[in-house]
Amino acid sequence: MFQTAVLQNRALVDKVLKSFQGAGGYDAHVLPGLKITGSEPGRITAEFLVEKQHLNRLKSVHGGLLATVVDLGGSLAIASKGLFATGVSTDINISYISGAKEGDVVKMDAKCDKLGKTLAFTSIELSSNGKLVALGRHNKFVAQAYGDPENEIPLKK
Repeated sequence: MFQTAVLQNRALVDKVLKSFQGAGGYDAHVLPGLKITGSEPGRITAEFLVEKQHLNRLKSVHGGLLATVVDLGGSLAIASKGLFATGVSTDINISYISGAKEGDVVKMDAKCDKLGKTLAFTSIELSSNGKLVALGRHNKFVAQAYGDPENEIPLKK
């Protein structure tokens, strides 16, 4: 039974990521290579290869790209709790710890710390080559997201 729940969870997270990337907007252009590597309720892991277009002028991964990864990671962590609609951002922050360069793989560990009636709180850790690259927090307004018919959790009252 647990294995079935994990497979359903992974399928929803993959579906949400495809929805982000398939919309043809920002996520499709900057992170088409983001790959989910694991998923369980409340947590996802993913990774991407740092490419030339991800670099700043100092040839290190651009902070704006890492902020996008935090944004997407928070959304996917919420999706792992059963929400296809993952709400809208209310707050996002990131602390940059060290860099990553072209050819490095950046790994993401994103957790949904709390999914409430109106707000969700997530934390995201990014690392590469065994070093912490960045820490982020992403909070979202989810009250209206509970009404999406593609959600896989019961409606919140």
